[in-house]
Amino acid sequence: MLQSPPPKPSKSLRMKTNKYHESVFTDEVIKSLQLGRFAHLKRRPRVIDATLATGGHALAALSAGAQLLAIDLDSSMIKLSQSRLKAFEGQFKLVKGNFRKIDEIAQENGFDKVEGIIFDLGISNLHFKQDSRGFSFAEPNAKLDMRLDEDSQGVSAKDLLNALRADQLEQVFSQTMDMGNAREIARRVLTQREVKPFETVGDFLGILGGIRERKLHPGTRAFLALRMAVNSELENLKATFPRALGLLVPGGRLVVISFHSAEDAIVKDFFKSAQGAKVLTPKPLAPSWEEISNNPRARSAKLRVLEKI
Repeated sequence: MLQSPPPKPSKSLRMKTNKYHESVFTDEVIKSLQLGRFAHLKRRPRVIDATLATGGHALAALSAGAQLLAIDLDSSMIKLSQSRLKAFEGQFKLVKGNFRKIDEIAQENGFDKVEGIIFDLGISNLHFKQDSRGFSFAEPNAKLDMRLDEDSQGVSAKDLLNALRADQLEQVFSQTMDMGNAREIARRVLTQREVKPFETVGDFLGILGGIRERKLHPGTRAFLALRMAVNSELENLKATFPRALGLLVPGGRLVVISFHSAEDAIVKDFFKSAQGAKVLTPKPLAPSWEEISNNPRARSAKLRVLEKI
């Protein structure tokens, strides 16, 4: 069984700066895959990184000797990772696509049987810090878009706010908030859009005053819920996991990092019900205090591992 007792933090720890997104659990992911078990193969073990982002886990897998296929829906992430991984040219393929279709993408690229698959859910920190698509409520003048790929996704965040019925809006916000807050935000959305349609981050922030979210900024969970709805994140998870399991060879491992309860519930339920597989993490791995200090995004992360029998 995999376990992760977090060490106590050192007083000297400081946050690191990095032009790339700080990937969570990088060492733990590679340890969980245990690629050395496939040393008998006459080829490199094949790994799929289903959520490339800026390539932190991809770089670690390549350094561990993997032949890598990495997928991301955002072309800007692929461009950034291409530069970061150039030292391993010929050892990886980067593909723009939705991991919902992981089996189709894998087969098209010669990865129909793999030894490991990585999912690091959510979006990159760079989307919050350096992006103008409205992922962060720190930029009130940004367009309220939130699409990871404008080419394949027609509906933006503002479109949902301007078109959904009250019950549909409640369903969107209840994914990350209690029903009382979800219902209140839905009511405010309907009232506001009669006066002026939603266009910018500031328009949405303007209706969230007084929403209580347990020490969080009132926009934190509301923006998360809206982003998840725009990108069909939960639906994609439910669709991809059975397909991912089907790609694994016996002994191959599926490693998943989640960041909030709605994601983790889907991961946990799939792991519990998966046929022909065994759960290696009865309790999810938690980040160390050192990792949290270096990367605050890690504080809510959970890592789960499933092995195909």
